[in-house]
Amino acid sequence: MLRKISVLMLALWFATACAMIDYSKAGAGAKTPVAAEKATAASTATPTQAADEDYRLGAEDKVKISVYGEADLSGEFVVDGSGVLATPFIGQMQVKGMSLREFEVAYAKKLKDAEILLDPKISAEVTSFRPIYVLGEVKKPGQYAYVSGMTVQKAVALAEGYTYRASESRVEITRGGRKTTVEINSQTRVLPGDEIRILERFF
Repeated sequence: MLRKISVLMLALWFATACAMIDYSKAGAGAKTPVAAEKATAASTATPTQAADEDYRLGAEDKVKISVYGEADLSGEFVVDGSGVLATPFIGQMQVKGMSLREFEVAYAKKLKDAEILLDPKISAEVTSFRPIYVLGEVKKPGQYAYVSGMTVQKAVALAEGYTYRASESRVEITRGGRKTTVEINSQTRVLPGDEIRILERFF
């Protein structure tokens, strides 16, 4: 009888120990709601979104400005060739080189400084980007409309593809007056206003 009790107690102790080990493993692998939310947000972010957040305004961009509760201060406006945006009541603003977030802050400050609004809520987005230029060894060189997520390969497709003399491995990109030569791959990004020149390959 005593032996049976001992065996039962040993079996009970073993089962309890296994359950505690499984629980500790599950706890180590679990994420808090905050950590899980951050992980989900990070996994859903795309390279396109990241690039768009770094976008800098320039000539020919059309910007939609929304001022909460103020239709007269809202609307769509085009950046002119000198990088100036003419806005209602505020007048001209030099916006060339600004990010959208920087523009929102600057526009809100002007509204406050002019005592038009005490606490303006501003949001801005680019509704029409400045064009890109695809030149060099493509079948139809010229100016093309930019769309979000544009790559060199997509830009070449707009220009009806490579000529037989084209190098399909290297491209020359002029951006903001700076010229660089880079290797072409499926992720080689193009930004509004870029001049893309497809080089001639060496035979």
